[in-house]
Amino acid sequence: MKEKPLEHQLYLSQLFCIALAIMISLVVSLYYTLETKKASLDMNISNTGLLISTLPEAADLLTEELPSVDFSNRLDALVRELEYIDVITICDTDSIRFYHTNKELLGKSFVGGDETAILNESEPYITNGIGTLGKQRRAFFPIKDEEGQLLGFVMVSVLTASITQLQRRMFLVFIVVGLILIAIGSILSSMLYNKLRKIFFGYRPEEFRKIHIERKEVLDALEEGIFAINAKEELIFMNESAKKILALDKMPAYGTKVTTVYPETKLPYVLHKGEPEYNISLIIKGNHIISNRIPIIENNETIGAVTIFRNKTEYTRLAEELSGAKYMVETLRAFNHEFKNKLHVILGFIEMKQPEKVTNFILNTSVASTVAVSEVTKKIQVPSIAALLIGKIIRASEMGINLTIKPNSSCMGTDLHLPADLYITILGNLIENAIEELNHQTEGIKEIEIGIYIWKGGSILSVDDTGRGIAPSIQPKIFEKDFSTKGEGRGAGMYLIKKVVDQYHGLIEWESEENVGTSFTITFMEEVPYV
Repeated sequence: MKEKPLEHQLYLSQLFCIALAIMISLVVSLYYTLETKKASLDMNISNTGLLISTLPEAADLLTEELPSVDFSNRLDALVRELEYIDVITICDTDSIRFYHTNKELLGKSFVGGDETAILNESEPYITNGIGTLGKQRRAFFPIKDEEGQLLGFVMVSVLTASITQLQRRMFLVFIVVGLILIAIGSILSSMLYNKLRKIFFGYRPEEFRKIHIERKEVLDALEEGIFAINAKEELIFMNESAKKILALDKMPAYGTKVTTVYPETKLPYVLHKGEPEYNISLIIKGNHIISNRIPIIENNETIGAVTIFRNKTEYTRLAEELSGAKYMVETLRAFNHEFKNKLHVILGFIEMKQPEKVTNFILNTSVASTVAVSEVTKKIQVPSIAALLIGKIIRASEMGINLTIKPNSSCMGTDLHLPADLYITILGNLIENAIEELNHQTEGIKEIEIGIYIWKGGSILSVDDTGRGIAPSIQPKIFEKDFSTKGEGRGAGMYLIKKVVDQYHGLIEWESEENVGTSFTITFMEEVPYV
């Protein structure tokens, strides 16, 4: 079942709350109104009964035992004029009716049995009884002579049917009022949500919420650090990169003073000045940072400011690694270093005046760099990748490590289906890790074997070494960002490799055995989207 939009849910929830509040209010009001009306009816029949019981004509009626036509007419008029007075009857001490609104009942006995108490000279009272005309609410009052002797009683009542009819009318009125209030609440809710949509720039609440979450995720994914403040210099936004650059343990709460989070910030200055500052060089926690500070302006009024951090140190390092320029420079330096060593030997022989040894040295010395260049350039015909491999071969040779290319390796420039700098990232980091590992090894064979197989349908890159292997305890962590066993500031290499492999839908296979070595194989097959 499709979930209802958030706007619809909020509208129904608010409408339900309004209806519930109205219904509760109406029920409580109806209860108290009915109770008040009941008390009013009781007072009405009581006051009428008290009035009649004090009239001399009532006592005369019972004493003379002759009905007074004038008095009877007055009582009939009283019943007609008073609302909710349905029955008046006057009886003697034998409960014989001397007056009744229904003339046919004159001379007959009182019906109900609830007159006993008043005949026993009790105080006036009200009962619910059943008379000739049905269920009634009755008020009883005694009628006495001048000496206080009981002559009879007067009973004034309202029929229960009349009370029920009154309650029904009141209930219907409350229902109509409730429906009108609910309709008004519905209209007001609709107007409120139209107002909210204008505030949300025309978006529905669920759309605005989705946009907010998406933008937050995008901003948190940026390498640049971003944080913003309002006109009160309170923090209103900070992404994950800014938190990392500022080396904060946890994300500060919104509304925190920016100087509490970052005391050295100049963002309040930009806020009050209202002018942006670009490419400001900073040192934050030992990192070289480039910062832009920009005021936030609405309706020609500065309402806040935002700063953007860029880690210049990291950008420069990554640019060098990804472009391949760093490896080309390293190759040239290695060549220069090796030839200088050879020239120093030749210079020594010349100083010793042994020209024949100079000749023999030149003829018999195998220059490792020449062999490396020849072997690599035959198999790897992409200059930046070849330069990387040559530089690594010479560097490894100086450390006593035998680094070789597998005989059937092949890489043609026209076959690349990934950018060349990504191959450099993968190979450079894997080879460098192997060299550093073997350099710390004091005994055993030190060998690294590289396999590069690139064709139009895919790529396979492999790096095998005879190092000490990766300890089982750290194997699950090797692809985590900033994880390294080489000290602070390291740990980006394997993370970058994993990132490239995931981005281009590749596969990493590796195995490592302690004191035997480690082997990595990375495969990219078929068509790979350029992301």
